Amino acid sequence: MESYRDMEYQRNYGFWNEKEQILLSKARVAIAGVGGDGFQLGYKLAMMGVTNFSIADPETFEVENSNRVFGATSSNVGENKAEVFKKMVQDMRPGAQVDIFNKGVSSDNIQEFMHGADLVLDESELTHLELGTMIAREARRIKIPDLLVMNIGFSAIATSFHYDKGRTFEDIMGIPRDMPIDEVAGLNVDFSRCLPYVPVYGDVNTLLAVEGGAHLPSISQGVDIASAIGTTEAFLHLTSKAGNRRRKPTWSPKFRYMDAYDNKSGTVSMPRFAFYSGFVKTLMRNKLNLNPQASYSDSQRAKRNQP
Repeated sequence: MESYRDMEYQRNYGFWNEKEQILLSKARVAIAGVGGDGFQLGYKLAMMGVTNFSIADPETFEVENSNRVFGATSSNVGENKAEVFKKMVQDMRPGAQVDIFNKGVSSDNIQEFMHGADLVLDESELTHLELGTMIAREARRIKIPDLLVMNIGFSAIATSFHYDKGRTFEDIMGIPRDMPIDEVAGLNVDFSRCLPYVPVYGDVNTLLAVEGGAHLPSISQGVDIASAIGTTEAFLHLTSKAGNRRRKPTWSPKFRYMDAYDNKSGTVSMPRFAFYSGFVKTLMRNKLNLNPQASYSDSQRAKRNQP
């Protein structure tokens, strides 16, 4: 067997084997969005041994990103997120191949962006359903898993869409499979479809603000949990050919969740039922003044509603 006992990966051994490490080293991962979860997911995959990436993000780092993204340092404010990701990954892994798409994902570059990928992570904004739909359709065309990871509060959720079975991204989001992309762009996200775990300790006013179009708040604990369960799901996808008696990845319609605050974890198989159940519990706890209150500024609402 090819030797892959490089010093930077020796501490991985003991929890996975050399064959799995080789599969990680040969894998190519496409990540759409590296502003929060996506940055941590990609960087931790590089720590694990993945050194071939395709990274898309049109945005630049702002000071507000520094509460949860370790790439958002003062020296990187104003820099393109994909370019910062490449710089940091290649500083850690000098031989890494990181192809960047600093104008983001579009219908013009989706095939180039995902070309040769073994896995795609959809970390695009859910408020732009056309991006997730393009990614999902291309993943099915080239027959690779489409992994979706999100953080909420002190928790995170993850699921994957198979290329030829199970419920698709469009099924989960309530989008007709043959709807043209320009029509998908006019749709609003229904969080009851894609947020099966609602932290019952949350301030219901925050949830209502997000439903009204405001930014979904994001904290470092949630991003860390998202990167942990997301990279674990990615590991299961990328090493599946090793035949090492690993469990299967979490496939849609099931979602995996983990909450560092409530000490809860598990899977849900009926996302909409789970959302409404969690939302009602959160609403009742708020009415009974059992939950801590959160601040949510008008500036956050205004910024989200800017054209």
